[in-house]
Amino acid sequence: MTRFVLLTTLLIASGIAQAQSMSRADLKKPLSDTVEKALADFVQLCVPEKRKQLATYMEDVIKAVDASATLTASEKSTLEAEAKNAVEVSVKTWQPKAVVMMRTYLSRNSDAQALRHIGIWKPEAAGPDEPIEDWTPPDEERSWLAALKNTLGEPRFTSWHDADVKAKAKAAKEIAAYLERWVRESRGPMNEDLRAKIELMKKKFSLTEAQTTALNKAAEALLDRISDAEKKRAIGMLRTLPAEARERIMNRSYFSIRFDRPRGEAWDKAWEDAAAKVLSSDLIAEWKKTDKEEQGKAENELADMIKPSEQQAEQQMEIVMTAEIDSIVTSLDLDKERVKALEKLSKEAIQESLKQARKGWLQQAKNYSATERKRISGNVYFGVSEEQQAMKLPVWTEGIKKLLSEEERTRMTAENKQREERTVLAIARACLAEMDRTLVLNQDQRTKLEPLLMVEMQPLLERRRQQYWSYNTTQLFQNAGKVKQEMLQAVLDDVQLKHWKELVTSNSSSSRNAVMPNMNGPGPEVPDMEVAISAHLYKMFVAERSKMLTQMMPQVEDATRVLTLPSPTVARLTTAAKGAVEAGLEYWRQNIDRYVRQSVQTATPKNILQALAGTERVSFGRNESGPQNTDIWKTALKTTLNEAQQKKLQQVMDERHAYRLRAMAAMSVSELDRRRKLSADQCARIETAVQKILTEYLPDIERYMSHQWFLQYYYALVPMGGVGEKEMQTILTPEQWKLCKERDLPDALQYWEGIQNNHAQRLRQGAQANGNQIIFNGGLIIDQ
Repeated sequence: MTRFVLLTTLLIASGIAQAQSMSRADLKKPLSDTVEKALADFVQLCVPEKRKQLATYMEDVIKAVDASATLTASEKSTLEAEAKNAVEVSVKTWQPKAVVMMRTYLSRNSDAQALRHIGIWKPEAAGPDEPIEDWTPPDEERSWLAALKNTLGEPRFTSWHDADVKAKAKAAKEIAAYLERWVRESRGPMNEDLRAKIELMKKKFSLTEAQTTALNKAAEALLDRISDAEKKRAIGMLRTLPAEARERIMNRSYFSIRFDRPRGEAWDKAWEDAAAKVLSSDLIAEWKKTDKEEQGKAENELADMIKPSEQQAEQQMEIVMTAEIDSIVTSLDLDKERVKALEKLSKEAIQESLKQARKGWLQQAKNYSATERKRISGNVYFGVSEEQQAMKLPVWTEGIKKLLSEEERTRMTAENKQREERTVLAIARACLAEMDRTLVLNQDQRTKLEPLLMVEMQPLLERRRQQYWSYNTTQLFQNAGKVKQEMLQAVLDDVQLKHWKELVTSNSSSSRNAVMPNMNGPGPEVPDMEVAISAHLYKMFVAERSKMLTQMMPQVEDATRVLTLPSPTVARLTTAAKGAVEAGLEYWRQNIDRYVRQSVQTATPKNILQALAGTERVSFGRNESGPQNTDIWKTALKTTLNEAQQKKLQQVMDERHAYRLRAMAAMSVSELDRRRKLSADQCARIETAVQKILTEYLPDIERYMSHQWFLQYYYALVPMGGVGEKEMQTILTPEQWKLCKERDLPDALQYWEGIQNNHAQRLRQGAQANGNQIIFNGGLIIDQ
């Protein structure tokens, strides 16, 4: 799990700002005992994967030694035994260093956040691919080298060792070339700041041209020293990885390990020491005084820098606290006097939260240089940690005890627990509904899997408590992957188990591990542009065919499982499914050809590969041309299955669709439940109403938005725009309806107008809802 994997699942904006302003030494410091234990336990889970990787690596080393020195059977056996020992020694030293490295990715101000991130990391990725500092791989362990020398003898060992040194020097050279951009872009902000310091020195002290030139050279030397040290560190981290793991990182366009540069007082001291080699001690003393005065002037600038963060944090907490007060008032029917007291307490808690957060923000802001502050002003947000949120502070928690009776607090606690259970169940069903598209489960299997998934979805609940929550299938599937194998074996058949493993592994890493095109400049000149376009279209066609087959083959598996079909029938349906994919590709092929050629109309032989790379994430969706809707597939079902079989298969498909609608409705209702604190009965009644709306309007919603609209807070309430006002009023209390109408439904109602238009158009045309559409990078462009 390289930083590319860890970091993408790790940092909120506040964490990014914090991590950028802290030194590597500070980031390596131990966290709380709870987090340290969780981190150590996780690294322990990584050990088998690392051991396996290094064992394979040493097998390759022995093969290389054999090719060079021609080993006897006895020598090979000896080295294999020594390799095992070297791997164990290497793994033992790797483990504590991996803890230190992974620690640098975690939040320093929120144990809950750190634990959540550890919870979604995957051992099979972290074990093999995490770059580690100051670690010795097994082929460089002293015991291994001594055994190798003793086995080969001096002449053969020297020959092998010299070749190995050259190979590693070549690898280091390739790594250094790859790191050039990383170093250059990390060096830039430091260079800007030093030039600004020199300019100020020149102005304040009337420096001569010779002094200015000497200072510029001193600045270059300082930057060289820092850059060379960081490059050496990065080379060491990458070179000690096995070649395959190293290539996975270097195939990306940018290296994401944090460049460690001195900041704050350490940066000021580094420059003072460098300048002292040019200027007199008196001038350096004057510079320290001047620099301190300049930093004092920057206090107002720092306050301005964190002001947007204060305003945003205050607004967000006000929304959260207002919703909490609304729920308390509605549930307990409080009088006006206690309502006012709650509102006053809320304001006090918010101000205390901001006061605590402000101290940390100012320190983080100080660690940015003056030049950096100007460049990032307005573009950086310092967030409030979970522990500093208004609702978590004693001001609020103790104040609530004084305002509410023990009986009232007990009642609220019980209701909140039930609400959390409903939310976790909704998330579990949403995950299962998405997995069901590939697993093609029956109702009994879904019922058995629900409680298993609820346990693993629990860590995602914290995100759902936030106002701006969102999920994606990768997150859901990662957590589902923690269900124990023996539990799954009791529910799924072998084919479904295979698909389950594919879902929980490929979704957690494929998109991140995919090699992205280098968009930083033109590639090699293409001799024949038409050949390049044709090759690109063929590559996209093969990928799309594979994708459609992956979506279509579960249809065959479903029929086979439900109807217990004989092999000849399965073979016929399999052939029909493949034919249906080819037929379904016809619409895609026509449109992708048109789109790609239009996209590269102005391309030249020098930039056409770059232009073509930009079209790789476009796809054309049209349900009526999908494989399952082609005449080939429909005819195959009718001619292969008898009427009773067709009816039974349709029943299973209808149950699956109904479950999906119910899962979507549950996610929608749980969002309103989060905001308005509904009762269990209210949730059930609204869920039924929303499910009816989805039965009729789901294709239109998916056309207007996306297929995963119910996994985002912003869209989750949209179907409620279709539930009649009178029906909602009969379910909600007058106060709940008032707040719902004023605060929750305005956006949903606006979207609903467009959805109704889509619905009317679909009915007029007699077509499926997806119509003709281009999906580009997750957005939707309707192609009428």
